[in-house]
Amino acid sequence: MAAGLVHAVTRSCSAGNMTECSCDASLQAGGSSSAGWHWGGCSDDIQFGTWFSRRFIDSGVWNISAKGADALVSMNQHNNEAGRQAVAKTMLTDCRCHGVSGSCAVKTCWRTLAPFERVGRFLKQRYEDSVHMLDRIKGKVRRKEKEQRRMPVVKDELVFLNKSPNYCVEDRRLGVAGTRGRRCNRTSSGPDGCSLLCCGRGYNTHVVRSVERCECKFVWCCYVRCRRCESMSDMHTCK
Repeated sequence: MAAGLVHAVTRSCSAGNMTECSCDASLQAGGSSSAGWHWGGCSDDIQFGTWFSRRFIDSGVWNISAKGADALVSMNQHNNEAGRQAVAKTMLTDCRCHGVSGSCAVKTCWRTLAPFERVGRFLKQRYEDSVHMLDRIKGKVRRKEKEQRRMPVVKDELVFLNKSPNYCVEDRRLGVAGTRGRRCNRTSSGPDGCSLLCCGRGYNTHVVRSVERCECKFVWCCYVRCRRCESMSDMHTCK
């Protein structure tokens, strides 16, 4: 959510849809004359988008009074900042050539936001590598594993307090039904596929015989005459 707000506000600034901001003019004077390029154009003002996101989202983080609120607030604040860092780290540099007859004697370059899909992939990878944090907070976020507590938690890392339930195994106390006995698609690579839905346990194959009405015809007057057709098909269920 924090990343999405940065991205949306920054894009609106560059498009001229907001009166409080526009392009980032801080890069206009820089560049590398020896390399034949300089900053110019309309760089996306991510500083304003980041400031707006911090002010809008982080101000409501402290409205938590439950048990363990300090750890929850620290986790939310850290992850909000990680979302903002994801937008900054995925920014791109676009350039345009200038010169006689279409040559590229000099290039004008500017910083622009990456498509939000790329930001999402960046955050998805951070989610896969997220850090289990200590729930007893003393000033800053720390890793839960004792042997790793001296390693600092980087700003763009995502952190979590509690591990998610194992949805592959039935747990009536948590209301988790598990996937044992679930029907799956052997040829699918999506979420309904046997390799993913069965959580690596494999699957059983059953031959199912079905009987249904077929080749129906209307007979005057007035009824429908059908044949009974049998078919055999494979059904796969998770072990």
